[in-house]
Amino acid sequence: MRLVRKSFIFIIIFIVFINFICFSESLTYDISSGSLTDISMSAHDRPNTPGSFANATEVWNSHSFLGRLIYTGPPTILSFMNTGPLAQNTQNNRFYFTYIDNNGQSDTNRWREFFLVLRPKGIYHGQDVHHDFSLINTVVEHPGQTVNIAYGAGSEEVEIGETGYNERGNQGTYNGSNGYKYKYPYRHIWIDVTLIRTEKHRLRSRAYESEITVSTLSGINLVLRLSGRYLLTPNDPPPTYAFGVFRTIENNFPFYWLEGRHTVQEALTIGQCFYNSEESAAIIRFASNQAGTSDIFFFQNESGRFFRYYLAFEATTPSRPAVPITLDSEFLTHKQMVFSPIDSSTNEMHVLIGNIKMYLPTSTYPSSGTYSTTIYCFITTSDF
Repeated sequence: MRLVRKSFIFIIIFIVFINFICFSESLTYDISSGSLTDISMSAHDRPNTPGSFANATEVWNSHSFLGRLIYTGPPTILSFMNTGPLAQNTQNNRFYFTYIDNNGQSDTNRWREFFLVLRPKGIYHGQDVHHDFSLINTVVEHPGQTVNIAYGAGSEEVEIGETGYNERGNQGTYNGSNGYKYKYPYRHIWIDVTLIRTEKHRLRSRAYESEITVSTLSGINLVLRLSGRYLLTPNDPPPTYAFGVFRTIENNFPFYWLEGRHTVQEALTIGQCFYNSEESAAIIRFASNQAGTSDIFFFQNESGRFFRYYLAFEATTPSRPAVPITLDSEFLTHKQMVFSPIDSSTNEMHVLIGNIKMYLPTSTYPSSGTYSTTIYCFITTSDF
């Protein structure tokens, strides 16, 4: 069994407050016909300048297609950051693959440059009708640049008398039976993501890695870890995966949502964890500190007052019952067929999707105020 030499830490923060806003947003990865693994560093794409792609010509059928991002939620803006090792002695401030030596260490003086071409689209609620509403590519040349998602998506419904959308994306006032019941015009929005390799490089033979983090306005983060190779196929390639942790309720929510919840079965769902990978299985863990050595979860206010809470994890893919989260808890991925919500295609993936749940000890009566907490999530990839 090969374990990666480090774990990857992700943080989710929740705040209990006196008001709340209903919240439902998600960002996941769909492999489609793309791949995050074994991307060739040997050649550059043609064309390979950003201006060549700022047009209506789609490029998802390219051999450097990474896959699709699947989004549900209100209109938002997606930003793209390079969160992997930072390449040295570059000129263009773009995205880069960086070299990994035989000991698994990064050499950031060896790299291959690339940028991203994106194309947002929607799929209506009925009949799986696709809508290319953007009609043009968005080029993300530099880390920090964005793509605008001007429409919302999801299954939320409006009240009678409110404006909504029907299964074909038409807008009207909902009367309870005329079909204009959806809050958003689309069931899902997806974004085709294609990687374009430029002519700029400083290469040597072996493995390469890159990491891109995609964020929404509300703070949802999806991490895409990519692997590449130059000339030789590496014996020990870096892990590749897509991973995200996102809230399923607003960051601010009232304490009474937790009152009376004292068991795993009664626990409040506060977030969801998502992992998939073509090649790398993984273990997911949670802790209350960055070192990963404590399972004492608590809310604390600015005055230092605090109250305990417990966490549970309920895997939905694969289906497993909710169990308390402790330091000994390890949640393993499972290799299975994954169905695309866009075109019903299937791919065999290492996958884990699950709900993060919160509940209280009995006799918990905190003083009034604003309390916050931080939950740390750890990933260890492996070949088991």
